[in-house]
Amino acid sequence: MRRENFPGRSFIRRTIGLLLISAAAAAQEPIQVETGTAEQRPWTQTLRLTGTLTSASDSALAPRLDGLVTEIRVDAGDRVERGDVLLELDDQLERLSLQSARASLQEARAQLAEARRVRAEREPLLEKGAIAQTEFETANADVQVRAAAVERLRAEVALRQERVARHQLTAPFPGLVSRRMTDVGEWVTNTTPVYELVQTDQLRLDVQAPQEYFPMIEQGTRVMIAPHALNDTQIEGEVRSRVAVADPTARSFLVRVAVDNESGRLAPGMSALALIKVVTEDQTLVIPRDALMRYPDGGTRVWTVEDRGDQTVAVERQVQIGRSDAGVVEITKGLEPDRRVIVVGNEALTPEQPVMIKDRQ
Repeated sequence: MRRENFPGRSFIRRTIGLLLISAAAAAQEPIQVETGTAEQRPWTQTLRLTGTLTSASDSALAPRLDGLVTEIRVDAGDRVERGDVLLELDDQLERLSLQSARASLQEARAQLAEARRVRAEREPLLEKGAIAQTEFETANADVQVRAAAVERLRAEVALRQERVARHQLTAPFPGLVSRRMTDVGEWVTNTTPVYELVQTDQLRLDVQAPQEYFPMIEQGTRVMIAPHALNDTQIEGEVRSRVAVADPTARSFLVRVAVDNESGRLAPGMSALALIKVVTEDQTLVIPRDALMRYPDGGTRVWTVEDRGDQTVAVERQVQIGRSDAGVVEITKGLEPDRRVIVVGNEALTPEQPVMIKDRQ
């Protein structure tokens, strides 16, 4: 049978050939990539430790004297500053005593002035021989007695003033009144707690750190605090102290972090995450995490860039990884320091693929 010449068949063959040529040409076009560097450096790790925020000061307050409560100035939930009056006791008797002491002091001062006047009059008489030496000495002694009486009464007035002041209970530090346990008309003693006051502007976060990090966490170490109630918010703190006695069962030690809460966004009892960056003495090879390519067979590879004459090409390397933290990963095998690894554009590379490097700014 005679085969007819089909005019469209040659057109299809030419089209396929052009497409193959175009594909081959496209395969050799450099792909734009971004790179990072394999660095040899001490391993830096961020410890993520959970704890509970507590107040730096949490006190049960009692009056300094026994007495009858006459006025309540604050209640539970109120914020107070250092020195604010919380309650007052009946101080009428003490005020009367103070008034009497002030009057006695005023009288003693007048007597002292008179004694000094008499002594001053007798001094020139003694020089002229008009009076005996003993008479002048008597006047001088009277001045000293009167002066001592003034000093004693000054102390008495100060004592009475202090006793009057102690009929007021004041806040020893700024904070939040968490509880009130008395009311007007009640008799309280100096051993009876009447308020609970919690300091809220300065908090602390206690966390347990693994014992192997004890030499790496020091007083003053910077810590980022991430309260769970504030979503992605982080607040800066610092290590205030560490307890050198490790828990023998948990193999951990206490780290106390000071947290500034001037903004008032935090409250005692909140849970929070402490992010503590520690630097080990281990020298490790690290690369950016984005350089890793994981394959279904379980292998981990990276693409490096190497020069081939006048071209820069991508070379695939199989690596073994170790620890990872904060966007970097440790390479234990398969890569040398200072190698450039591809971190962007490594998804569709082929071996020896020409690349054009455009590093991040």
